[in-house]
Amino acid sequence: MNKIKNFFADWSWKEKAWLAFVLIVQTVAWGIQKESAFMLIMTLTSSLNLVLGAKGKVAGLYFAIINSALYAINCMGIPLYGEVMYNLIYSIPVSAIAIFTWKKNMTKGGEVKFRTMTPKIMVTTAVVTLVCVLGYMQILKWMGGNLPFMDSLTTVVSVVASFLYLLRFSEQWAMWAIVNALSIVMWIMVFMQGDSSALLIIIMKSINFINSTYGFLNWRKIAKENAQ
Repeated sequence: MNKIKNFFADWSWKEKAWLAFVLIVQTVAWGIQKESAFMLIMTLTSSLNLVLGAKGKVAGLYFAIINSALYAINCMGIPLYGEVMYNLIYSIPVSAIAIFTWKKNMTKGGEVKFRTMTPKIMVTTAVVTLVCVLGYMQILKWMGGNLPFMDSLTTVVSVVASFLYLLRFSEQWAMWAIVNALSIVMWIMVFMQGDSSALLIIIMKSINFINSTYGFLNWRKIAKENAQ
């Protein structure tokens, strides 16, 4: 009990309320949709990953690994091959490495030392992302995947955002906001194709979009405090 109390010691009541709200909304939506336990675990681990990550908690990375595995399994049936490859080949290893690097870059008070990007890094990141999106789209078309452009866009931006996440750059949350916005559009397309379970993922991605905005602001705040 003391461990749980200490874990939430630096959380405001608004942050605690947001975490509770996210978990309750996901669970209620799951109950209304009458989906499988698999879908409930997948959506809850996604939200826990991002809410805890926005607070700079290493614990969020453990949920990220679980969610990546489950999300990849779900995307295999669509099929969204870009999402599958990203989660299995890239996201899980990156999250595992991030657990180690974050713990190696923490203050004595237990906060992760976050950073901000220079203009040069921002421009380089944007150019590399654009080139990779166009190239990967052609690969997905060749594989016969569904929605190749959207799949490529969400996957490549996710890869770049995950790399920035690993390097502790606060701007990665802005990219996650883009990823989640694009993912909402993509899963609406999947839903319109007749997959009713996509509604839960749409709700999950919408919550993640809001959380990404908070994560960006909170990480920049922590980065400035570390710089001082």
